[in-house]
Amino acid sequence: MKILFCDWNGTLLDDMPIWDEARRKTFLAFDVKPPTVADYFRELESGDYLEVYRKRGITASRDELNAIYEPAYEERLADAVLFPEVAATLQQLHEKGVRLILVTSQQETLVVPLLNKFGIRHLFDDCAFHTFDKKAVITEIAQRNDATLNQCYFIGDSPSDIRHAKKAGAIAVAFIGTHIPEELMASADHYIRSFDELINLL
Repeated sequence: MKILFCDWNGTLLDDMPIWDEARRKTFLAFDVKPPTVADYFRELESGDYLEVYRKRGITASRDELNAIYEPAYEERLADAVLFPEVAATLQQLHEKGVRLILVTSQQETLVVPLLNKFGIRHLFDDCAFHTFDKKAVITEIAQRNDATLNQCYFIGDSPSDIRHAKKAGAIAVAFIGTHIPEELMASADHYIRSFDELINLL
């Protein structure tokens, strides 16, 4: 493993209940019944959340959706914590020379304060925020670091994360939590339930 690309929400950060409450409020603001978590991720083909809203007839812009979602999410953001073993595992990987790259669709303003709060910002060699084409980020950073794609791992908790990793040619690691059905991650190369299991992939 030369490079580890990490998703943020639901992978490093245990914030799924907070995210779920915020996205439910966003759908309900348009008098639309929110999809279940499983249906939401089943429909999230590209990794861009706009497609799920569009399928339900919501034509609001990204800025309009964020104006509802972000305050609702930030309201409970203090409750979010890292998953167990995340900080220690990232530190161990960093010390072993693995380049750590954060790739998230989340806004930078919602991520950086938490990276600083948990003391892990310095462990990342690069961060890509508000990114929906994670395949392009993986490809570009791998080339910049002269890394072959079989040296690049991407860990994420959603089917779209796994699809982007596979399309880029990277090794896809599914982080299996309690919110997204495991069967939606069937194409992953590896499955882990505890973050420290990443060390076994070195």
